[in-house]
Amino acid sequence: MPETFTSSELATAQKRLSDYILDEAHKIEHRLHFGWEPAADAPDKYTDLCAAFTDSQEDGRPLPVSNENSGSVVFGSPEVNMAYRYVHDVAHVEQGLTFSSPDEFELARWQMHRFERTGFSHNDLEWHLFQADAVGQVLYYAVTKQFVSDQLQFALDCVRHGLDTGLYLEMERQK
Repeated sequence: MPETFTSSELATAQKRLSDYILDEAHKIEHRLHFGWEPAADAPDKYTDLCAAFTDSQEDGRPLPVSNENSGSVVFGSPEVNMAYRYVHDVAHVEQGLTFSSPDEFELARWQMHRFERTGFSHNDLEWHLFQADAVGQVLYYAVTKQFVSDQLQFALDCVRHGLDTGLYLEMERQK
């Protein structure tokens, strides 16, 4: 992956990544017969997520997803970021994976494999952005017990300098 890319290339990659996420979210919504809604009080424990998921299955109400930390995101807009959180949270429940770091890592890898099966590869900027967001943020939290402060900057650092340097730069920003 080149360390440099144009703003136009980044915008195109974000659009393609966003299209993928929205397509996945709408497929899940169609299959489950419930969507998502942004919420400041979205479940932050696995058992609470499972309960909210069951409630949504029973009455069709949208699954609450966190609307926090969505100011600067990989997916191009806070709305698509929340659609990603829906896809991610549904996968937690359906895969039986908790919020522990090992389970989060397993889920991130599972999501990357699904992404690759749609035709994205290591040669694509989208792949590297998604890896930074899905895998990189899991690793960052496992090491620091903090969430990434600026998701887009973190992803760009990971793409430009590698995952390990991206993690380090985010740690430095949060000192």
